[in-house]
Order: sequence, then structure tokens, then C-alpha cells
Amino acid sequence: MTSLGLPDTAPRTDRLSRVVEMLNGHVMGPRVRGALGVPGRAGCSVLDAKYEPGVRGTVLYGVGPLLVRGDLIDVPADDGEAFRPVVAPGVRLCRFPDDPDLPGLAAATDPERLRTALAEALPDVGSPRRCRVELVRYRPGKRATLAVELRGRADRGGSGRLVVKSYHDGRKAAAVAAEAVLLDATVDPAAPLRFAPVRAHVPELSLVVQEHVPGVRLDQLMLRPDGTAAHAVRRAAVALAALHRQPVVSRRARSVDAELVRFGTRSSRVAEIDEGTGRALGSLAVRLLAEADAVPRGVVGLVHGDCKPSQFLLRGEEVVLLDLDSCGAADPAVDVGTFLATLRQQAVRLALRRRAAPSSTRGTTPLAGVFLDAYLRSAGEPPDGELRRRIAWYEAVALERKALRCFARAPRSPLTRALVDEGHACLDRLRGTT
Repeated sequence: MTSLGLPDTAPRTDRLSRVVEMLNGHVMGPRVRGALGVPGRAGCSVLDAKYEPGVRGTVLYGVGPLLVRGDLIDVPADDGEAFRPVVAPGVRLCRFPDDPDLPGLAAATDPERLRTALAEALPDVGSPRRCRVELVRYRPGKRATLAVELRGRADRGGSGRLVVKSYHDGRKAAAVAAEAVLLDATVDPAAPLRFAPVRAHVPELSLVVQEHVPGVRLDQLMLRPDGTAAHAVRRAAVALAALHRQPVVSRRARSVDAELVRFGTRSSRVAEIDEGTGRALGSLAVRLLAEADAVPRGVVGLVHGDCKPSQFLLRGEEVVLLDLDSCGAADPAVDVGTFLATLRQQAVRLALRRRAAPSSTRGTTPLAGVFLDAYLRSAGEPPDGELRRRIAWYEAVALERKALRCFARAPRSPLTRALVDEGHACLDRLRGTT
């Protein structure tokens, strides 16, 4: 048996159909409502999903105002989780905030318990009388981000806005908190780059508490038609170059070599249930690995690790870089390549919505050139030097990563193969073949 409950000899179409059924909110809605005793006919939508053949299948359902985690499992057994209801096609349910992999989440979403924990962890806030908690983002089994507002008497403190992050791993929470403090302490005061200050670490609940930072996210500014998008993108590029000049405060190495190996493994697993898509993913994985030696290696520096427009917050003359969970030591070209791949993904997705055939020309945007040129100038690099070649290769790496993630969320989406094609186009340009 596989870890997802179907025999290895089962036809791949049967295995894929089981996943597709799990990701169909219309089909799953009545089952989820019935199993959890939700009255009425509240709609059911799939908010997030992560499926890796033979490894895991997790989905986040929105059922009216409720959030429900579903895990694709083997035939139910007495494994300590039997009390959680299971519905066809073998999906075990748990209602938010009851996530078995996030031990501190229930406390973090309980205003009274969180108020008590924050009063102990933050002596400077005094004794807040009220605590309001709002969910910002939830990744089942991994992390939840909460917006918290404390209210108290003005003469006794206890008021303020915070961001609380609940982690699945206490060591991860501790590393994020420690590195954020070091980053804030070593940032160049003359640079436009800033970080959201960490206010506290609550180890017993695996929570990290950050100060709320007002501002406008870059991805929102990029939607404005008034010409401010290009200016905002340039500012983000300058801020990223400033990050790459920071001391390497993280001990976590972000090895691309290990990731290339994982690409091959994951592509093979996809091929077990969808031969064509798996073969396409595998072809790009093989090509990335084969051409890695031809790409000049850069100096290892501090990287964000998940660099995309939504991670940049513009506040006055400053740029605040958010979500440092993937911070580590690697070639800085990885951040630029990931940012450009995100813009390419957005362009391809738009083309598919318009029912246009994605191509390497549709997969590029003027803002990508603006960002790349501004970054190279700020980094003091020539426009056609080795750094640009490394960035192109890392953009193809990011596109393979995004293609695998797309399959994990929607196995039958045409976006997966379109992103693979864009990855090949990046490598073609790198070799000067197009």
C-alpha cells in the first residue's frame, strides 16, 4: 500500500481520480458538512492544497465561515487519530484551529489564552484587558499567521497591534526569532531596507510575535495603472540588493544541489499517476541538473529564500522585507530568479485565463526588466555579466519549483506544463539558442 491508501498496482487514473475528487469542493461539501455536523447548505471551497504522490495529500476547505483540514489517508486504523471523522475518498478531517501538527495554534487563536501569554512575554505592554485575533494566513500542518490587537486603558498601557505566527516546529520558531533579531541589529541604517521587529518568542507554544508594520505591499502597487508600479519595483530591487550586502546571520544553508535532486524524485512520483506531466517535469529537472555546471557559481551570501512581490512592504521611503522564514545562506541570484519567476507565472496564468497559448513572449512582463536592471545597477554588476546568467538559471529553477507546486494544488491544471515550458525557455535564452 502507498501512504495515500491505494495499492501501488492500482491504475494511475484511479489514483489521480481519488485526488481530484478530494479537491472538488462541490462534491466534498455535503460530506464535510455531514461529518462535522454543520447545519444548512454552506458552500465548500478549496482554499489550499498540497499533494505529493505517495507522500502526502492535504487540503484546506472553506465551509461557510469554517476552515477544515483534510488529509488523504490509508484505510482508517487505531493510530491515535481515529477520533477524527473520515469521509470518502478516505479524507480525515479536523476543524480549525484543531491542527495536530500545530500544537500552539489553539492557544494562539483563543483571545484569553493569547492575552495571558502575551502579557507574560511582553512586559512593556502592561496588562491588556482585551485581545482580538484575526486569521491572516493558514497553511495546514506548517504555519498560521494571526493579526492581533490588544486593548487596555490608556494610562496603563496594554494596547497595540501585533503579528503572531504559530509554527509546527519549536526549533523553526526559535531560529526565525533569533535570526530576525540579528538581521535587525546588523541592517545598514543608511539603506532603505527594514524588517518587521520581533517582539517576543513564546517557546512553549512555538509562537513568534512581531510588531505590526503598516504599509502597502508591492504586489498591490503593481496592479495600479497610474505609473507607480515601475517606481515601486525599482525600490524593491534596491532593497533586495541591500539585503544581499548584509552579513550572513543565518546558519541555514539553502543548497540548490539538494533541491535539484528533489526535483527528480518528485517528478518521478508525479509520473506514477500522470505519466505525461511527470515526464515534462522530469525533462526540465534533468536539464537543470545537466546545465548546472555550465553556470558560474556565485559567492554565498544572505538570501531571503522566498522572494516575491508580496514580501515587500513599502512604507514612506523605506522598504520592509517580510516573512524571513526561509532566510539562509546561498547564491543571491536565487532571490532575483525567484522574483522574476513569480512575475512570469503571473503572466502565464493571465494568458491561460484569456485562453491564449502561453509562450516565452507572453511569459515576460516589462516590470521584470525594470526589476532586473535596477537590481544589477544597485549591486554594481554589469548588465550582461555572469550574475545575469546565474539569475536566468535560477529563474528556471524557480519555475520548476512552481510547476511542482502547481501540480500539488491542482493536478489537472494546464499551468503546470506551461511553467515547465517557461523554464525551458529561460534555459534556451541562457544558452543563446533562441
